[in-house]
Amino acid sequence: MSKYKRLGKNTFFVFLGNAGSKLIGFIMLPFYTKWLTVEEYGTSDNVLVYVGLLLAVVTLSISDSIFIFPKDQELEKQKQYFSSSLTYSILLLISTGILLFGIKEILISYNILHSITANIWYVYFLIIVIFLQTFLQQFSQSINKIKIYTISGILLTFSTALLSFILIPKFGLDGFFAAQIVSYLIAALYTLMHAGAYRYFSFKAIDRSRYQEMIKYSIPLIPNAVMWWLVGSLNRPLIEEYLGIYTIGLFAVAYKLPSLIIALFSVVMVSWQISVIEEHKKEDYEKFYNGVFRLVFVILSFGVIFLSITSKTLIGIIAAPKFIAAADYVPILSLSALFCSVSGLVGANFSATRESKYYFYSSVWGAAVAVIFNIILIPLWGLYGAVATIVLSHFVMALSRIKYSWKIVKITNAYKYFFMIIINGFVIISTFYIPNIVLRTVVYLVLILVFVIVNIDMKKDLKTAYLLVKSKVNKK
Repeated sequence: MSKYKRLGKNTFFVFLGNAGSKLIGFIMLPFYTKWLTVEEYGTSDNVLVYVGLLLAVVTLSISDSIFIFPKDQELEKQKQYFSSSLTYSILLLISTGILLFGIKEILISYNILHSITANIWYVYFLIIVIFLQTFLQQFSQSINKIKIYTISGILLTFSTALLSFILIPKFGLDGFFAAQIVSYLIAALYTLMHAGAYRYFSFKAIDRSRYQEMIKYSIPLIPNAVMWWLVGSLNRPLIEEYLGIYTIGLFAVAYKLPSLIIALFSVVMVSWQISVIEEHKKEDYEKFYNGVFRLVFVILSFGVIFLSITSKTLIGIIAAPKFIAAADYVPILSLSALFCSVSGLVGANFSATRESKYYFYSSVWGAAVAVIFNIILIPLWGLYGAVATIVLSHFVMALSRIKYSWKIVKITNAYKYFFMIIINGFVIISTFYIPNIVLRTVVYLVLILVFVIVNIDMKKDLKTAYLLVKSKVNKK
């Protein structure tokens, strides 16, 4: 099977298994915004944001290792990796529960009341069930149980939707969290049983050296996860402090549309990472990499243009009228989705070469920008300050990853990407500063035409890619 067919096959199955769980927040958005107040929706977003941070820290990002290390190993080693990482992770989760109990008591005693303080146990139980589901699903993919991986993701999606319809209208925010927790638990139990993961657990197979081998890879990813949190989520506590939880609700809805791009791309990223791991040492890797990079960048750029032009219409469709002000922030935020996806695309090279330190280095740059500019701009510009900071942070991170990966593989025709970013910028500016709809439409059409002209040579690149695939098939 050629590398392109393998990428396509992996993408298809991963999409089925991962897309629903990634997109469920977007799919259910019309209902969430109908059932919950703006403040309640802001609280739910805040809780999930903190869960995302703590999940990586508490479990030492071991879910990233459980996909890589057992893959293509003999059965005994797979048992050692699975048993060791699961056992030590459970011990860490128990310790976290004790720590969170102490933290909550201290905060209450000092009358420090925050949206997280009131919901700290939801944070804890979400960490547990999301870890279990992710860990088991990643392991099922590592042992080539791709169909189980797929069904687990589909089950998670349908469970979340069904339980949300049952619980949220009656119990509000408590129902939202209950639906999330039970859905992840159902999906985790399904994967555990049907992938036969329980057969890989044995107390005799617990090997500290195997666990140390895994966390040696995953621990450098923790600062990376923290940095990503600083880039994408540091604004939440600052927004709550300066602007209130209501504004977080608006921001959360505005970010759903760009997050849709990121979510769809993250599905492709899983299979892209597999292909990069398999192909990066081969002679024609640079052609393969640049062909896919160019195609993905063009698609993402069109996504930015589409969201910028249709933001008000889309927000009106997917969210309740009380959230319509969120549409003002979508065009600028859409650029962050482009840069975020580029970071992921380029970063796959670091996984292939097991140089995870570059994830950290690049994230430091993005996080530094996030910390400095969030503190400066949110008090000055309000929510627009948070939005501008996210875009700038992701841009800096993407640029640094391109620099670090240059020794592994070079990006050809880099100037074309610069032109595409400029065109995206002009589309966004037109959205804000050209009130006349006819004139704005003409400007949009001209900019899209220029975009097409910039990428007119893609036909040649696609033909080259086709001939490359054909030659591989003929050799076999």
